[in-house]
Amino acid sequence: MYKAILKKASQLTTLAVLLIGLFITSLTTACASGGFKLTREYARFVNSKQIILRIILYIFTSIVFAVTMLIDLVVFNTIDFWEGKVSQGTYEFKEGSKTYQAKHELDSETQLKKSTILITDAETKVIQKVELRELATKEIEFYIDGQMRAKVSNIHSLPVAKLFDTKGSVIEESALWIPTTLTARN
Repeated sequence: MYKAILKKASQLTTLAVLLIGLFITSLTTACASGGFKLTREYARFVNSKQIILRIILYIFTSIVFAVTMLIDLVVFNTIDFWEGKVSQGTYEFKEGSKTYQAKHELDSETQLKKSTILITDAETKVIQKVELRELATKEIEFYIDGQMRAKVSNIHSLPVAKLFDTKGSVIEESALWIPTTLTARN
């Protein structure tokens, strides 16, 4: 029985060390996504509980914090860059043996944006590379591992998205629209 308790304590200690590591990482990259909105919302939820429940939630849901930080750093950071809320730069997040790197660039001559999300393993071998490229024709191309998988045109009016298969053939084309009830909330 004591071995089980010691094992559980060891696991909790490891989890606490990982959480502290994530916290330190977040402090060094806090500007990345304009404020870690998702992570802050989850922390606000946990902090609204009584102290004992709060401690228990922090211990047992630390993986939720790691996931929300990953989403904030990789996904929302990229969205914020394309909306002009975050400047160009390179941001990195490590989870386990994987490293997620979001690099946002702005061409100084053309003012066109490019975002690259690189996922690598412990040996820095590329697992996946995702790119978003803005074109002078006011289109955006989406690449996965060097293959164009989507292209959005008419981005300033009624956007039209084309989806491509791995051979480069168009598999779907559709207009993107947002119902007026959704836009009224923003």
